[in-house]
Amino acid sequence: MAHSFTKVEFQHFKAFRRFKIDLRHFNILVGPNNAGKSTIIAAFRILSSALRRANSKRAKVVRGPNGPVSAFDVDLSTISVAEENIFYNYDDDEIAFITFTLSNSNLLTLYFPEQGVCYLIPDAQGKNYSNPAAFREQFDCSIGFVPILGPVEHHEPLYGKDAARLALFSYRAARNFRNIWYHYPEHFDEFRSLLQQTWPGMDIGRPEIDRTHEKPRLHMFCPEKRIPRELFWSGFGFQVWCQMLTHVIQSKRASIFLIDEPDIYLHSDLQRQLLGILRDLGPDILIATHSTEMITEAETDNIVLVNKEKSSARRIRDPSQLADVFHALGSNLNPILTQLAKTRRVVFVEGTDFQIIGKFARKCGMVGVGNRRDFAVVSIEGFNPDRVRNLKAGMEATLGGKIRAAVILDRDYRSEEECSYISKKCEEFSDRTIILKRKEIENYLLVTAAVNRAISQRITEREKRESVSNTYHVDISSVIEEFCSIKKAYVSAHTLDERRRFERIEPSGSHSTRVTEIMLGQFEDNWKTLEHRLNIIPGKELLSHINKYLQEQFSVSVTSTSIIDSMRADEIPREILDIIRYLKDFSELHPPS
Repeated sequence: MAHSFTKVEFQHFKAFRRFKIDLRHFNILVGPNNAGKSTIIAAFRILSSALRRANSKRAKVVRGPNGPVSAFDVDLSTISVAEENIFYNYDDDEIAFITFTLSNSNLLTLYFPEQGVCYLIPDAQGKNYSNPAAFREQFDCSIGFVPILGPVEHHEPLYGKDAARLALFSYRAARNFRNIWYHYPEHFDEFRSLLQQTWPGMDIGRPEIDRTHEKPRLHMFCPEKRIPRELFWSGFGFQVWCQMLTHVIQSKRASIFLIDEPDIYLHSDLQRQLLGILRDLGPDILIATHSTEMITEAETDNIVLVNKEKSSARRIRDPSQLADVFHALGSNLNPILTQLAKTRRVVFVEGTDFQIIGKFARKCGMVGVGNRRDFAVVSIEGFNPDRVRNLKAGMEATLGGKIRAAVILDRDYRSEEECSYISKKCEEFSDRTIILKRKEIENYLLVTAAVNRAISQRITEREKRESVSNTYHVDISSVIEEFCSIKKAYVSAHTLDERRRFERIEPSGSHSTRVTEIMLGQFEDNWKTLEHRLNIIPGKELLSHINKYLQEQFSVSVTSTSIIDSMRADEIPREILDIIRYLKDFSELHPPS
């Protein structure tokens, strides 16, 4: 069984004097330039080369830090790392180490005793394995990564299979793109299908040999609107996306997959699509990025803040901490304005609500909606229609023309009458206003069966990573009922306050006592069934309550992504499907003249 990487520790290596990072299934490294993100990626790149060596050659005895030890030598000249910059502050008087801990508790140490010299020292809990077969059994942890990408060759010769294999791990990948698929075609149909889904209107054929030249060449034709043309003549963006998907698909069976700054190559739509693809890939994921698009699309606890001045990386645990990340990156609204200028359509949502809507959309196969391909998404702070009006007016003034707008707002504790009143007011500046029928967007995640499946999956993943085996049967129903019981008075009071507030704006003509009587009667009727309770309780707070329980009992937590992934098609709430269908229609509306 393949082993996962659980921890990496650095000592006197490149940007780090001493540094540690704990790894999970998904790890997005963020931080300003020169924070150390690329140092972490470089460490895995070196280890990848070392593993290929250890899987094919016997170890030799070398002088280790504590005496003779069996190790595999690593040729740093074949790896895209600056050999003269291996040591912290260029000081090679002190040796450098990188130690990788695996899920089976075995250790792999990259040992740099002097300039240009590197050894891989395996440690299977005190035992040393020197032959390839024994090494593979104890250290089954292959590494996949995206190498430096570039334009494909105009005339790509047909090379041997070994050249294509080596190209997967080097800067020559772009020059050997057709050879890779010619010699390793097993997953080509999956690659082609994924390309068609993510780049509408484009297709690609298998490599074809052209023997009309002295040295045979390979061609790959890309039909676009029924007109075939060779891959070389497609745009650079399309060529890069083909290469990105190739490395993703070819690394499905790796233990970990690395990408260093995909935002250099991909525009925002493809960045969001890439995250969705990687979630379903299989290996653990390690990405270094400056992209605000990827950061805002990711689960909060997938984001790892790297700062070489600290002794360890810090995983973001609360959405409020993202402000620190954006401040460090110097982020702004330019990407949103660029998307808005291109599409002339904007969807206003509260906070990060579209992250959940987008995940549901991709689950339903509406990839364009999920990735905001044909509209911009702008976050507003809380339930604030007036802010939507003002933002839209400011955007139109900035762009010098009209834009279409849709608004999606949380219901909170508002009555049907108040929601209808607000929707009518929003018609003045919005093509469509949707006020959720449940308290907030997180309430649509409260599908008990799906939550239970997500929890079981997380426990299984944790056991695999920690090499433990326990059988847990988890049913979160009692935790949900406990929370509902605690929150009943709170929800009732807020519902009553909201109704009284709206009564002052739009009086019904009934006496206040009668209004209270009607509201409390409706509340008690709604509270009788679990379905209605799950509609009106604070969904975000309940999920936090569930995760606190899970951390205490099982040391795991669930996210919106894991819950949505665990939902069956017939469990997706009908209103969510209606919202996605509306956004699909909205994205096809002609921009206003």
